[in-house]
Amino acid sequence: MLKNIWLGLVALAGMAAAADTAIYQDPDTGLTFSSAFALYKSDGRGITFRIAIPASAQQYAPFDAVLQVVVPNDVGWAGLAWGGSMTRNPLLAAWKNGNNAVITSRWTSQHTLPPTYAGSQYTLYKTGTKSNSTHWQFTAKCTGCTSWDGDGSGTTRYLNPKGGNRLAFAYSPSKPSNPSSASSSFPVHDVHGYWSHDFNAAINQNWDAVVQKLVVQ
Repeated sequence: MLKNIWLGLVALAGMAAAADTAIYQDPDTGLTFSSAFALYKSDGRGITFRIAIPASAQQYAPFDAVLQVVVPNDVGWAGLAWGGSMTRNPLLAAWKNGNNAVITSRWTSQHTLPPTYAGSQYTLYKTGTKSNSTHWQFTAKCTGCTSWDGDGSGTTRYLNPKGGNRLAFAYSPSKPSNPSSASSSFPVHDVHGYWSHDFNAAINQNWDAVVQKLVVQ
């Protein structure tokens, strides 16, 4: 049975921590991120999710987003659901392979291993991607993560660049079967949780100039 982040008072505190977003000025990329911390262990360990978007982003229209994730080294793989659930929205799974970050776009309509998904494309940056003895971090731009057709009906869902959007994360201590491959299978998550991420705090007025300077991995 999967462990939900709501289990126990400590897990409930983890949900509260993930629900509060803060502004983070990243010295490596020059971007302003809205940042949320998702607790997955009662000892205080968690994953930091940061999002930056352009000031030109409009409601009911697709826009690019830069995602920066900081992950403790004990994490086998970490996941993000852009629509706040496992099914019918763009998913990201990420893991460490040696000193490198591997990220993969996924999608599923069932509670099964999500296959790869071509509807969202990630550009991994060397700028803002690094690792040390305790954590690793990746920075990537996503095209196709902020709008999608969830049920195939032709009705598009859009994230709101001017307010809060429900996101979800997943954590597993176990590594993928083939960590060098972005198409690898990976085990089911042990913990998952949800929060409302403030996209308005993620707006960058100088988006084009800053993103153009980022070095692609």
